[in-house]
Amino acid sequence: MRLTLQIILGTVVLMFLNAALSYASAVTIIPKAIGEPEKPFSTTSIGLNYASALSQTMTGAFSETGGGAFNNFYFPDSTTVVDKTGLNKDYRLSAVFTASGTAVPTQQGFTATFNNFDLQIYANRVLVGQSTGLVSGTAHIVPDSLVHASGDFDVVVNFAPVGGFFSSNILTAELKGMNDSYTVGTGSTFYSFHTGAGSLSFTTGLSQGLTTLDTLIDGGQSQVISNPEPATFFLLGSGLTGYAVFHLWRRWRNSVIRL
Repeated sequence: MRLTLQIILGTVVLMFLNAALSYASAVTIIPKAIGEPEKPFSTTSIGLNYASALSQTMTGAFSETGGGAFNNFYFPDSTTVVDKTGLNKDYRLSAVFTASGTAVPTQQGFTATFNNFDLQIYANRVLVGQSTGLVSGTAHIVPDSLVHASGDFDVVVNFAPVGGFFSSNILTAELKGMNDSYTVGTGSTFYSFHTGAGSLSFTTGLSQGLTTLDTLIDGGQSQVISNPEPATFFLLGSGLTGYAVFHLWRRWRNSVIRL
């Protein structure tokens, strides 16, 4: 019984610790990893200007290819520019992406849902980070004429730093912002050109997964679980804590009865 309670309480502690760390937003940028002289600094987001080309069929299926240049690092909020980063002075930071999904009509225009989003980040043409899978992605388009529309986008991907430019504890990257688009139709296919501005931000954690109490549960075999949403952590952790408290109360009650 004592071992069971230790496992439960230990698991709760690990879950809440991992939840807290996984949703911190500040990351470290290390320019020396690409041979630049600037010292490491913290950032919460990076500003991006981008352009993309999109083709869409009458069924709503679309594919998109685009890229852009980063202009500023921000910390500790989305409006305060970090000084002396070397960006666009000693090095350039750029992004390229390919995506696909499905768009459906709404009362206001269209809502697009991504089913794939492949993102790469380059510093001076050297790969420094890339996506490893789509978490979620949506975009909204609201036409104001037959050819022009405006909207927003929000895409979250699992992210893997490469080469040490980004701190190694990054788990996910979120790309979001606003855009303008111009569309022409040719037969059953529509072609759009998008331009816009947005930001790239990150979530961090201990690792891509959380190793549980493997030495107690599985004889030393590591078990890795994915990172749920914070609310899931809270509900599951509360349930486990309640279970442990119940067992402690029952042991106390039985000892009183025996007296």
